[in-house]
Amino acid sequence: MGKVGIVTDSTAYLPLEFKEKYQIEVVSLLVNYDDKSIPEEGIFYKGLDDFYNWLRQASILPTTSQPSTGDFFETYQSLSERVDSIVSIHISGGISGTVGSAAAAAQMLPDLDITVINSGTTSIGLYMVVQAAALTAAAGLGKEKVLENVRYVVDNLKVVFIPATLEYLKRGGRIGGAAALLGNLLQIRPVLYFNRERDYIIDVYEKVRTKEKGIRRMLSEMKEAGPYIKTAVAHVGCASEGEDLLRRVKEICPGTDPLFSAVGPVIGSHIGPGTVGVAWYPLTPELEELLND
Repeated sequence: MGKVGIVTDSTAYLPLEFKEKYQIEVVSLLVNYDDKSIPEEGIFYKGLDDFYNWLRQASILPTTSQPSTGDFFETYQSLSERVDSIVSIHISGGISGTVGSAAAAAQMLPDLDITVINSGTTSIGLYMVVQAAALTAAAGLGKEKVLENVRYVVDNLKVVFIPATLEYLKRGGRIGGAAALLGNLLQIRPVLYFNRERDYIIDVYEKVRTKEKGIRRMLSEMKEAGPYIKTAVAHVGCASEGEDLLRRVKEICPGTDPLFSAVGPVIGSHIGPGTVGVAWYPLTPELEELLND
């Protein structure tokens, strides 16, 4: 069937052990702050706590830059020397142009077998899609089965999250200043998600009065999805709160083995420290077997 190589971008926030075990190529976005421009991967693996400590005090939010077409071109060329085909899975095109850079690079290499996927998500959701791809590829099931499982997860994945404050969404221009002020005064919090009907942009799923009510709403919906689901938990610079949410997910979905990941600076700077989120999708028998091997 041929060996399949997996490529993603730094907003998947893959644990280093997982990335290395499955030989996943990661193309990094750039974070521009404090008069520096730094590949996101370098901050995620070696300086994440320092970054969020800086962000909490910063008067100006960082800016971010998508990888260049050249970055993907070089990655694809190098990877093609040891695989027969490439599946490249990336952050939602509704919030970043990264997938466009990847697609442009693939078009420049017509002799290589490259398929670029818009995951419609990022962070823990992108990690879940990449996990399905990597496990399928490692099982030697071939590119078509990798694509089948990837598209299944993309089409059935739900990612919801709730910020600790509206301040970062306001400063990033995602909500108005008056709405943020009123929301903070009334402790109104938006439960956010990736809206498939609006090209996978981040949208408001529901409004709640407190963060805890939002967490309960997320957990309730996860529980309603049934027992045969893959689950995941993410946090933005609040590991202890993330671990508590992980415990609650395990309680309401016994028998599941949730993924757990911090969120890096590209996404974290837009939604803010203290944000937590969950993700899930219904398992097929094949994916359940791959995940349990």
